[in-house]
Amino acid sequence: MDSKYKQEVQKFEKKDAIIALCAFVAVTAIATFFNWLSLQDFHATTIVFILYAIVIGITLTIVLVKKQGLASIGFHKDNFRQALAFGLLLILFFSAFGVVPGLIYGWEFNSFGTIISVLFITIYTAAGEDIFFVGYLQTRLHGLFKNSIVAILVGAICFALVHVPAALLLSPFPGSMVSMWIIWIIGHTLMVLVFRKQFSIMPVIVVHTLGNFFSVGSLWSDFNSEYNDSWMSAAMLLVFATLVVWEIARWFFQTKRKA
Repeated sequence: MDSKYKQEVQKFEKKDAIIALCAFVAVTAIATFFNWLSLQDFHATTIVFILYAIVIGITLTIVLVKKQGLASIGFHKDNFRQALAFGLLLILFFSAFGVVPGLIYGWEFNSFGTIISVLFITIYTAAGEDIFFVGYLQTRLHGLFKNSIVAILVGAICFALVHVPAALLLSPFPGSMVSMWIIWIIGHTLMVLVFRKQFSIMPVIVVHTLGNFFSVGSLWSDFNSEYNDSWMSAAMLLVFATLVVWEIARWFFQTKRKA
């Protein structure tokens, strides 16, 4: 476990984890309600803005009331340059995987205004999820689950569960539910591994935003998901595999050094 991450999560107790899990139940209920509203012909963008404003509001309220500070969810100046450099590296990586398939298959770009508006909404929604699930919930779970792997797995399951009601509202028995669970769990684990590098939420938002933006083809007017999905899946899996191998290698050499 990265030293800064370990230092921060050790501050939390069982009470913090229980409060975080209660907040998760509330967020899931609120998200389900707003997803239902989206099916009732309410303005989709308005619903998104209100929903994530509530999620961010719940997170910040708990953190401030508990006097834990914004640094406890990844907003701080420590290692800012490293976090910024890491975020820029991820931007280049995901952008390459998002742009290349369109150039290869001859897709046409969306208008500049469309791209900017979709990108802004994508950043907003990714930030809302990351602030709550990675910066807040995941760190507080260590107060209940001292084993890092168990804590991350529980956090990943929570992240997957919050998406289930929306999937079921769209289709009572979505055939792709198993693959969706795998994507949600791997996606959350990837976000946590990125978060642990500098205990900063900014690179996490970068990865989540670009992953969402390119996976749904927001850059292209004649987007074909059949081709694009494989590229973005490969990008996520490569980053995920690289970080996992890095963590295993670092743990191995630390263990060997202590021995």
